[in-house]
Amino acid sequence: MHDSRSAFAQAFVRLTEPLIFSRRWVTLWVLALITAVLGWQATHLRIDAGFEKQIPLQHPYIQIYKQYEREFGGANTTLVALTQKQGDIYDPAFMATLRQLTQAVFFTPGMDRSRVSSIFTPDVRYLEVVEGGFQGGNVVPADFTPTPEMIARVRSNIEKAGIIGRLIANDQTGAMVFAELLERHPVTGEKLDYIKTAHRLEDIRQRFTSPRLFEYRLREASAPFEAGAVVRTVYSDERGPLFRFKALEVPLDPTDASSPTTTLRGAQVEVVELDNPDYNPGVDIHIIGFTKAVGDIADSTVEVFSFFGLTVFLVWLLLAWYCGSFLVATLPTLCGLLAVVWELGLLHLFGFGLDPFAVLMPFIVLAISTSHGIQITNFWLNESADNGLGAFDAAVATYRRLVIPGISALATNFVGFGTLFLIPIDIIREMAANAMFGLIAIVLCKKVLLPCLLTFATLKNPQRFRDYQHRRDQHLKPVWNLLSAITLKPVAAVVLMGGVALWATGQWIAQDLKIGELHDGVPELRPDARYNLDSSRIVQDFSIGVDVLKVVAEGKADGCIDHGIVSQMDRFAWRMENTAGVQSTLSLPKLQQRVYNSYNEANPKFNTLPRDSGVLVVTVQPFPSSTGLLNEDCSAMPVLIFTQDHKAETIDHIIASINRFIDEQPADAPVQFKLATGNVGVMAAVNDVIKQTEYTVLLWLFLGIGVCVALSFRSIAGLICVLVPLALVHIVSYAVMVWLEIGVKFSNIAVAAFAAGIGVDYGIYIYSVLEENVLQKRMQLREAYRNTLHQTGKAVIFTALTLGATVCTWMFSDLQFQVDMGILLTLMFFANAIAAAVLLPAFAAFLLKVPPGAPVRDDARLPPSQREVFS
Repeated sequence: MHDSRSAFAQAFVRLTEPLIFSRRWVTLWVLALITAVLGWQATHLRIDAGFEKQIPLQHPYIQIYKQYEREFGGANTTLVALTQKQGDIYDPAFMATLRQLTQAVFFTPGMDRSRVSSIFTPDVRYLEVVEGGFQGGNVVPADFTPTPEMIARVRSNIEKAGIIGRLIANDQTGAMVFAELLERHPVTGEKLDYIKTAHRLEDIRQRFTSPRLFEYRLREASAPFEAGAVVRTVYSDERGPLFRFKALEVPLDPTDASSPTTTLRGAQVEVVELDNPDYNPGVDIHIIGFTKAVGDIADSTVEVFSFFGLTVFLVWLLLAWYCGSFLVATLPTLCGLLAVVWELGLLHLFGFGLDPFAVLMPFIVLAISTSHGIQITNFWLNESADNGLGAFDAAVATYRRLVIPGISALATNFVGFGTLFLIPIDIIREMAANAMFGLIAIVLCKKVLLPCLLTFATLKNPQRFRDYQHRRDQHLKPVWNLLSAITLKPVAAVVLMGGVALWATGQWIAQDLKIGELHDGVPELRPDARYNLDSSRIVQDFSIGVDVLKVVAEGKADGCIDHGIVSQMDRFAWRMENTAGVQSTLSLPKLQQRVYNSYNEANPKFNTLPRDSGVLVVTVQPFPSSTGLLNEDCSAMPVLIFTQDHKAETIDHIIASINRFIDEQPADAPVQFKLATGNVGVMAAVNDVIKQTEYTVLLWLFLGIGVCVALSFRSIAGLICVLVPLALVHIVSYAVMVWLEIGVKFSNIAVAAFAAGIGVDYGIYIYSVLEENVLQKRMQLREAYRNTLHQTGKAVIFTALTLGATVCTWMFSDLQFQVDMGILLTLMFFANAIAAAVLLPAFAAFLLKVPPGAPVRDDARLPPSQREVFS
């Protein structure tokens, strides 16, 4: 397939060449129409986050999660902690703010109101033994007023309720509002808008911590609002130079945030700045949870796209320096930009959104597009400078020479990215589909549009342009001479031994590679990001955090009054509390012990579970199924394990401890412990799936690439020369991930596959020219490789330098995962180019030989692009 004179190539070129060059204006108009349609689609693309698409729905843990989601809650939790800057929580102003905060969270659209808890909600109760019997009630009475007597009563109730460490900070300087979100609206079925919900949570924070508020009042009546009506209240000044043109989404009922909305323009409202009556200077608010994390990442996408603009600009500048012409550099840059627009348009056309965790995909498409664009432009420059061809003839010759290797490389990318569909996590499959849309766009933009546009690239001073190319090539000549020495067998042997040593070292280091998260908080954000600081503060002040693993104990009906069942659950909870990485546990048997102890005047001798079922009935009465500690018939009860963090080693250690306990149970045990729900259970399932599928995906990735390469070159030599350097870089990249402390997650496993796709392009382009020079032109290997470097090697190295230089700008991003991927991709771009330029000729020195008796082709009969041009 690589040989431009093969039967397939000749047939393909005969079919496609007239469509591109003989009817250029028709082709351009068709592509312009497609661009208009897909560009319009791209403008409607929205950030689309989802919790369930990030989890493997078929995994056993997730099936347990879905089975008990309604009874015991899901994993999509949000914690809002209100903390005092000075003193404790027993302060009238703090209590007033906590009550308002609880109500604000409760009425936030998307919250499961049955699972919003704080000391101000009726599901948080205390229990005590009094003279004449047993009494309990709400921790904060319904008639609460912030008097000293009532506050003292609340302090006493909190101590009796045993909620210190959970809903009250360990040092009693803060209180927690715990909430769970619904993935879909229970009535309409509408999917939760995570970004909007995250912004609402941030508005809640600002409501109590900002001294000023800003009311938006209508200047003139606009149905259904009257003139002067307050249509929106915010707590930060959003006005700017373009505010009058800004679209403002306002609820039709300002008192109900979940009501239908309408859109107004900034010019229609008057902004009035007022004192904020809810402002409490003595408190701070900390918010963590999946929704808030996604919102913070999505808010950084504006910055990410500014980096995208910087990347495009730098690519254009570097291309202009390489080409010696701003006009010529504009064409591949424009085509690369259009490929991204097409990709985003196709994404929306097929019903997808752009997930915040996949926001780097446009960069990957631009990188692949740039790689192919530089190769095409480079050959066009060669034809113009070395053979003196005009723009049209140079474009035709370039198309004939590169269309087959280019499409072969893209087909290899397509197959490689397709292996990501083997991972049963929707977000990874969505990223794979995103990449494939990008490849479709690249085929048309780079293989059709760019050659067509190059036919119009008229130069004001062609001779000056050619002189520039020749001067640049003369400067590179010593480098090519030096690199061509690798084709000498003694040098090649040393290079290959160095490659073996590098492979062994990388493999040894990569043994320490972890699956999952390796850092506290959300590793996608900087360590000093507000979210991670909030997470650290909550973990420091409370015995629980957002990281919870729920293990469901399944038994017979009324299991909570069966001593054999509850005592086994108690033993399990005790084992977990004494497991490294566990902060605390919570389960129904633990609370039953507390109730039984209270009935016996807090005598330590009775700090245990009674054996009599009748007594157990009394201990379970204060805990209805709405507490989430048992289901309706008490046949299933969760044990909540609050972990210190969600690092991979922490999760692995706790899961291993749980499995050991389960394995120790006899076959006829009265209770079965089932993993798992809670966000840590979800993380464990994701890590497990990646661990199980990682090597399968890599096997199919390289097998798919290998098949495409074998079909392209139809030789073992071609397969080894292209594939082995690519595999070496992959091993080295894993070693670098260990060094950078990056775990294998769905985000970077996809990026690694995409980087391998770019790397295989280098090898295919270099080997296609090298093999042609050796097998068809009968050159000596060193001369053939020197000529190969002149034709395509310089483009490969320039591509790596260009992509590496642009990706290096990611170091300044506020997103930690963009910084990490920037380092990883920079290394892989350079490493793939070096491996292709160094290892490929070293293998060729032993594998690629001129077949005996092969006829020497008459060079004069070859197209200009295939003649010897390097002297």
